[in-house]
Amino acid sequence: MVTRDGRAKILDFGIAKVSQGADGQELSTLTHEGSVLGTLGHMSPEQMRGLPSDHRSDIFSFGLLLYKMLTGRSPFAGKTAIEIVSAMLRDEPQELPAEVPPALRQIVSHCLEKNPENRFQSARDLAFALQTLSGSTTGSRFVAPAVRKKGRLVAWPAVAALALACAAAGIWLGKMLFQQAPPSFTRLTFQRGFVTGARFAPDGRTVAYSATWDGAPSDVYLGRIESPDARPLGLTGAHLFAISSKGEMAIGLDAILGAVPGIPPRGTLARAPLSGGAPRVLLADVEDADWDPAGAELAVAHVVNGVARLEYPAGKVLYETAGYIDSVRVSPAGDRIAFAEHPLRNDDRGSVAVVDLHGRKTTVSSGWETLDGVAWAPGGKDLWFVGSTQGYADTLWATTLSGHRRALMRAPTGCFLRDVRSDGRALVDSYISRNEIVWQQDGDSRQRSLTWLTDSFPNDLSPDGKTLVFTEPALSSNYAVCLRKTDGSAVVRLGDGEGESLSADGKWVLTTLLTSPPQLLLIPTGAGETVRLPQAGLSYQRFAQWFPDSRRILFAAGEAGRGPRLWVQNVWPPDRPRAFTGEGMSLRGNSVSPDGRMVAATGPGGRVALYPVDGGQPRTFPAIEPGEQFIRWSADGRQLFLYTAYRMPATLYKVDAASGLKQKWREFTPSDPAGATTLYAVFLSADTKAGVYSFQRTESSLKLMEGLH
Repeated sequence: MVTRDGRAKILDFGIAKVSQGADGQELSTLTHEGSVLGTLGHMSPEQMRGLPSDHRSDIFSFGLLLYKMLTGRSPFAGKTAIEIVSAMLRDEPQELPAEVPPALRQIVSHCLEKNPENRFQSARDLAFALQTLSGSTTGSRFVAPAVRKKGRLVAWPAVAALALACAAAGIWLGKMLFQQAPPSFTRLTFQRGFVTGARFAPDGRTVAYSATWDGAPSDVYLGRIESPDARPLGLTGAHLFAISSKGEMAIGLDAILGAVPGIPPRGTLARAPLSGGAPRVLLADVEDADWDPAGAELAVAHVVNGVARLEYPAGKVLYETAGYIDSVRVSPAGDRIAFAEHPLRNDDRGSVAVVDLHGRKTTVSSGWETLDGVAWAPGGKDLWFVGSTQGYADTLWATTLSGHRRALMRAPTGCFLRDVRSDGRALVDSYISRNEIVWQQDGDSRQRSLTWLTDSFPNDLSPDGKTLVFTEPALSSNYAVCLRKTDGSAVVRLGDGEGESLSADGKWVLTTLLTSPPQLLLIPTGAGETVRLPQAGLSYQRFAQWFPDSRRILFAAGEAGRGPRLWVQNVWPPDRPRAFTGEGMSLRGNSVSPDGRMVAATGPGGRVALYPVDGGQPRTFPAIEPGEQFIRWSADGRQLFLYTAYRMPATLYKVDAASGLKQKWREFTPSDPAGATTLYAVFLSADTKAGVYSFQRTESSLKLMEGLH
């Protein structure tokens, strides 16, 4: 309570705990995992489950109190204690009266999120939201009618006044505890398109960034913070990795853009003067790079035979993974390197990690569904990163190297942390992105949207072109496999995981469960139980597939110390998988030939070739260019269909399997091309007369963030 003369009085500690002693060591507490302590009706879901709780449990309780002040009742109904607990754990709060202003509804709802990660992350954030509400001069005034409760009249205007008094107390407390104002943002880019990389120049006032604007190829731009103008450097197709303390850029030439936001472009590493001039080529197949403090050596994320290697200097391997590495950042002291490790290609879930110069790696923070950007915090001892446990990465976190983290800022959209200076200023790229699916028949220019929620990723199309398997990430932290007819009828959710392939008989969907390590599942499309295949110590990659017999599966996977190879496995019953290629392999599309004897896959050189399932040398096609993606075989096995990825309009080709002759087949452009620059996937019916096309639509803007420490 706060007295009239401004003094705070603590009336009840409740279930208080001291988290650290005078020596900084963590102390034992009453509220440990497995214990349930608190007052029913005022406890958070994690307290009821006996899980560890923190200050965010108090924010939930505050939301309960605020709801009762506004309505005179609990947000979770129940006649018995068990019913109340069940409602608080499973149900959404009852709707607030229509008279409650929308902004106040949002605050209450945000406090009452089941998942602590989705609530306000601090009293400061909550106080700021309340202060914004109390300072608003727009909208109607909240004047609710009085209601009768248990024989006495409860005046809602009085309740509202009490709520505002509580808000004022919260704001006062927030100001007392957190004197720091919220960060400010200055927009630096204004064109339509998206940013792929950005860094401060050594003077701290100049910013360089790479971007693709208005459908044009990417370029590197140079501008000043105080001016909205930026000039292109004429490095067409280039991506900016880093700028050294000496003012030299590390760039990727002929960079292939990632399939979705957060996936790093891959290109040929080169160094180029910031003032302009011809680049000097250094190393192929690089996905990220950063200069050491002296501006002499580069740490690089280098892909070799399908394995992502963190090298420093280039050629000396400190760490490697079958997934991919980005956000490579050398510490200000030059004694260690921070990076983001992603276990699956084309998927931005991952962990924040640090490795020293002897190759000793430490995982600092893990379990992020999306992880978009890591950098050393001001002072060079801690890290900042953007991550989320569900949906797009929208929260900026600070973490110590021992893993103690706190939320710094939550954005209304997805964002990517690009750079942080020692004075606390940062470059943040905010974006709105959606992966879309459209259906189109041969000879018909009309496109039917099959996109469902925020992101829809196609996985397979039935041979008759009538049934689509797709993945919807927004439904679960492990994603959700879905089924729908291409006529646009209702969606059927099959289960958790990322869909991969529909069996030829239409009865099973091969699915990857995104655990660590990943698991393969067989999910029935109708009645039946999900089958979990034995984990054989392999790191499964995307685009696993059924063979035409619906009894065997094909997948790419790596082992400890080895890059991804192609494997075949019987699943009825499951046996041990057998590798039949060398390393550096990846899959795309419907790769297995109609007779089940050959597989079209991408090898170490980035070209599609044919690999015999029984072993033997691959058959190559000189006409197929690196980076072209496989779609499917023709029904008679005589032709191969491919497309150009990562550009619009996208060109589709067909290649004669006997002669190797390649010819242009058709082009694809979305009916609304704005922001659509990447063709993610194509699936065609067996007769190739119809298909689904998936593309990423992204628009972003680069902002300067100041005032955050």
